[in-house]
Amino acid sequence: MKKLIGNISGVLVIATALAAAPTPAQTAPTPAPHKPRPSAKTTMAVWSPDVQKALGISSDDFKADGLNKLTQPQLANLMASARPDPKKHWLVCPASGTAPVGQIHVLVTVAGDDSTGAIAGQILHAISSLTGVLIVDTSAAADRALHVVIQEQTTAKRTIGFTASYLTATPCTEEIAGKKTDVELKGTLGTYTDAKGAGLATDLAGMLDQDLQPLRSASSTAPSTR
Repeated sequence: MKKLIGNISGVLVIATALAAAPTPAQTAPTPAPHKPRPSAKTTMAVWSPDVQKALGISSDDFKADGLNKLTQPQLANLMASARPDPKKHWLVCPASGTAPVGQIHVLVTVAGDDSTGAIAGQILHAISSLTGVLIVDTSAAADRALHVVIQEQTTAKRTIGFTASYLTATPCTEEIAGKKTDVELKGTLGTYTDAKGAGLATDLAGMLDQDLQPLRSASSTAPSTR
């Protein structure tokens, strides 16, 4: 009987020891490494006829110039920046000192009360007599323009003379979005008021001679192309 009690006591001691032993900690599972989502494939730039039109780059030069290393959006931005802005324009005027050196091309127009053309002839003759001046027929060929409007002076229905209003100008070419038009930069505006009109052509020529002095100065310092 004592032996049975001893065995039971031993069993109780062992059971108590097991109950008192610390329980192993539960280890949390290691999370799987985060894999980034694959990004969308980058579209690289390719040559097209639009590239030729906008940038002037042929298909052969596209790679040589390194444009194939751009993305398509980058190429599109480059082409957009190269297109002419319709809000912007170029103004091209003749350079001072035309060839041959010292010669200035002048366009002369005469309108108004000159039915016979006699006054226009006198004005053209006086201006063509100026040193280094060559009369031309178009704005494109001119370095300077002179526009004259003749007014007849009368008294008691009789013509007693002529006066003139005049305007000097510089012919230029304006380009907007690839379209070219002829324009002028306005210069000297004045009126010849001699009631009898004596010396009208000579006085206009003298006025223009003074107006041309800056062009003559530039011509004299311009290097010769000969």
